Amino acid sequence: MRIRFLWIGETKGDCYRELEDAYFRRVSKLVSCERIFVPDLKKSDPRSVAAQQDRESRLIEKKLDKGTFLVALDETGKELTSVQLADTLRTLMNRGVSNITFLVGGFMGIPSTILQKSDLRMSLSRLTFPHELARVVLLEQFYRSLSIIKNLPYHR
Repeated sequence: MRIRFLWIGETKGDCYRELEDAYFRRVSKLVSCERIFVPDLKKSDPRSVAAQQDRESRLIEKKLDKGTFLVALDETGKELTSVQLADTLRTLMNRGVSNITFLVGGFMGIPSTILQKSDLRMSLSRLTFPHELARVVLLEQFYRSLSIIKNLPYHR
């Protein structure tokens, strides 16, 4: 199984980047994975948000592998417990899904055209997080899920 974490924009905050790197290293010891960055578009005239999201959508689509199982993090998505996320991953593995992409949006969120193409919309919480913090939480929960699947002591 190959896992891709697709981020809109680079992780700029040092504290977020350190945590993101630490959990990414942990995950990469357990499964083949990579981080892919799509440039975030700078804030400009609020009347051009639709045009910006359209351009961002095209950039995201170029980075998506054909046939990947797309998990989009979205505030309206399904909330899962750590065990439910592990069960979802286990089910995908058992179904022979070989590529999974987790997408975390930028400051404008994920364009609706991409959300419509996602196989699973997942919410980390009913709370709203900065996208850089959402990346860290996702990586930690992904690592926890792998630990559950592999019966490692991390999740107790």
